[in-house]
Amino acid sequence: MSTNWIDRYARSRYMVQKTIREYNERPSLKAYVEIFLTLTAISLFGLFAIRPTLITIGKLLQEIEAKKSTLTTMNEKIGNLRTAEDLFARESEKIKLVKEAIPEFPSPDNLILQIEELAKTKNVTIDNMSIEDTKILGELPADDDGVLTLSLYTVGEYQNLIMFASEIEELRRPIKYNGLTINMTSLSDNKLLFMSIKDPSTPYIIKR
Repeated sequence: MSTNWIDRYARSRYMVQKTIREYNERPSLKAYVEIFLTLTAISLFGLFAIRPTLITIGKLLQEIEAKKSTLTTMNEKIGNLRTAEDLFARESEKIKLVKEAIPEFPSPDNLILQIEELAKTKNVTIDNMSIEDTKILGELPADDDGVLTLSLYTVGEYQNLIMFASEIEELRRPIKYNGLTINMTSLSDNKLLFMSIKDPSTPYIIKR
């Protein structure tokens, strides 16, 4: 058994020595081996040297893709904002009318002016008009119901009174009511018609 081991060792030693001898005796083989080893070493060193650069480039490419996605999203949002601005510009007059119809505060003074202008147009006299206690300035109370209620009594001819009552619902700030009462009164041989508008009211927005 020890003989076999010695024989194998001898053969291996012989092969190694033969290879070394051929390597030393054949310049072309020596050159090829050295070139191969040199290229292998360069490749290994190059791989380790370039690897961090490749990783950095990969990260940069990922960041570029992420920024492209973000840019696309931002462009979409900008486009949506421009569309909203265009829509707001087109509908600004309607928005203004809506704000006049339902203001952000009771604003009874504007309402009174509209009623007086309508009465003048329809040749109707306002005999009595009053508005419930309401906040003119400052913050509205917590229990405010967002409705401005008033009382309104007018004098005039029947047709004019009816037209006034009809168009008061079509003011820029429309007034709703629950009914009409018309009475005739004689004053200095003149018969006058008095009209009472029942529970007239108009809404407003409560901003907290």
